Amino acid sequence: MNILVACDKFRGSLTAREANATILEALASSALNANGTDVAIADGGEGTLDALAGASLALRTSPVKGPFNGTIDAPWGFDRAAGRAVIEMARAAGHAAATGGYDPDRATSAGIGDLIRAALDAGAREIIVAVGGSITVDGGAGALEALGARYFGADEEPVVLPAGRALRTVETVDLSGLDPRLAEARIILAADVDNPLVGQNGAARVFGPQKGVPLDDIDAFDLALAHFDRHLATARGSGVLADTPFAGAAGGMMVGLSAAAPTSAVDGFSLIFEHHRLNERIDAADLVVTGEGSLDGQSLSGKGPVAVARAASAMGKPVLAFAGRIAVLPDELAAQGITAAFAIGRGPATLEEALKHARASLAATARAAFDSVAAGQRLA
Repeated sequence: MNILVACDKFRGSLTAREANATILEALASSALNANGTDVAIADGGEGTLDALAGASLALRTSPVKGPFNGTIDAPWGFDRAAGRAVIEMARAAGHAAATGGYDPDRATSAGIGDLIRAALDAGAREIIVAVGGSITVDGGAGALEALGARYFGADEEPVVLPAGRALRTVETVDLSGLDPRLAEARIILAADVDNPLVGQNGAARVFGPQKGVPLDDIDAFDLALAHFDRHLATARGSGVLADTPFAGAAGGMMVGLSAAAPTSAVDGFSLIFEHHRLNERIDAADLVVTGEGSLDGQSLSGKGPVAVARAASAMGKPVLAFAGRIAVLPDELAAQGITAAFAIGRGPATLEEALKHARASLAATARAAFDSVAAGQRLA
């Protein structure tokens, strides 16, 4: 039997690679006689850089502006032969930086602009920005300013690093100072969601509360993003992006970056799928194993493990899934191609305890699952 292990991260406890390694170790110690291979997956959020890293993509580190002042040493990847850079927004403006709490009226995406400059310095012509896991709601204003844009209010006074509701104070956008190298580059946003910028499914209403936006202020943030989008469209000389798919990802990053360079967006998992030739790997497997920290309603929208399961199901391959928690019904998972799903918790525990013991819990659960597969083989 050939088994392909393709996990996403177990947020707060295991990277995708660590989860894969744990499952392969459990397979080796189980009663199941099988060969195991693995591939780390991601969907445009945290872990995308790690999933794309390999022989051609060399990791680098650059100091960038953090979302709340200060400096962060952010890793990124560069494929010199292809002229391609990979930036992960979660590493420069992600939840790990919110140690003092969230403040969507201050959190800036300037660090992403700093990383794009670093990529241009290295000779990048194509820049992939994995935008999942951000804590910003600034319409990409910070990134664009770091790349040379300037903002002015109604009194013609400069507006520096506007974010959140302060985006409504921007009345003029000056793009004349943009880094000229951007004209020869293109930006690809790898996103884990395809929400529009504003409205019922927009950045502020759907994702704002996760970044500290009070429920009573969602409309104000929504209006601020729409206001910034209109003024940036005037500066670009093109239409607004308010209803554009993916424009609501990462607090509206597409809006700002589209004014810097030709910008498009793709489903983040599709990049991983193509990069690792997952269709070929799945076709060569008899059983596919996947997993992530939480299998829930968002997973069903097509996040990494469910996308793997759908692809495997289309090829007639059974799928086992492991998760820290399972918050959807078995029938819902079965409809996505997951044959059996296992929550790895071994008993009552606090979240802190569960995260601390995630590796041991995953190992024990995976071994039990593989032992069950072996027993089924003997019965057959």
